[in-house]
Amino acid sequence: MSVRKIPLAACLFVLAATVLASTAGASRDRTRPTTPTNLRITATTDTSVSLAWDASHDNSGTFWYCVQRSAGGCVRVDPPRTTMTWPNLPPNTTSTFSVYAIDQAGNRSANSNSVSYTTPPDTTPPSPTPQLTVSSVRPTRFSATWTNSTDNVSQVFYTLFVNGAPQFEGAIGPRSYVILDRAPETPYLVKVRAADASGNFVESQTVAVTTPEVTDHEPPTAPTNLTLSPESSPPEIWTDWTQSTDNVDAQADILYDVYFDGIFVEHAALGGGSTITYCLDTGPTTVTLKAVDSSGNVSGPSNELLFDC
Repeated sequence: MSVRKIPLAACLFVLAATVLASTAGASRDRTRPTTPTNLRITATTDTSVSLAWDASHDNSGTFWYCVQRSAGGCVRVDPPRTTMTWPNLPPNTTSTFSVYAIDQAGNRSANSNSVSYTTPPDTTPPSPTPQLTVSSVRPTRFSATWTNSTDNVSQVFYTLFVNGAPQFEGAIGPRSYVILDRAPETPYLVKVRAADASGNFVESQTVAVTTPEVTDHEPPTAPTNLTLSPESSPPEIWTDWTQSTDNVDAQADILYDVYFDGIFVEHAALGGGSTITYCLDTGPTTVTLKAVDSSGNVSGPSNELLFDC
């Protein structure tokens, strides 16, 4: 049997690497921080709980606390702090809290004791009551705007009613809306509701409005230069066009309707020159636009676009 000789330099390299690996393994911090103790609740509100605990210790001197709610993700708290307030708790919900310590080497202590807190039910509606204003009353449309409400727990969701029928429901951001497709010379009752996530709500005053008769019978010019935007990709159809003009309405008051294969699809834009429409089916689709003024007069169609949905 032959024996292969290994050069001395290679032997020394292997020996050094082995010693270094052994030393690194021996010096790795494997000591857990001590467990935080005496977790307790120090204060509460309807939507928050304040916590405190007795400090942990670690041989490395560098560690932090993770406060958990109902075994979910944790919130980091850096020593020497041993307190935190957990905000935005949902109403009528029991939450269980615990805390553990973890050092920079990843060593994790055991969990502390647990404490629980149940938030009370939310019975407070948003405030103040929204104040509704109706304006720009035209034969086939009018505008509604209202003041802001806030809530003690959640966001505020607005619903606009016309003659008791919701026009949209659960809108968070906007506080204005154009009510379309109305009949001329017709009375309407308008109000807005501000509600929170628990269903508590307040309603504005009811505003009575009557649309005027139609005196303008001339339609707007047809929109032109209807083109596809580069962002178009099924099912999204991004379009741009040159806006129409009208003998009475400003361009900002002209409504544009989308048609697929000659059939009305949706109101696309009010006073704009671009929109995003969504395919209703697969296959080639012919897209056109028509302009509508506030008296309900409809223009002829724009040029056609062929889009492969």
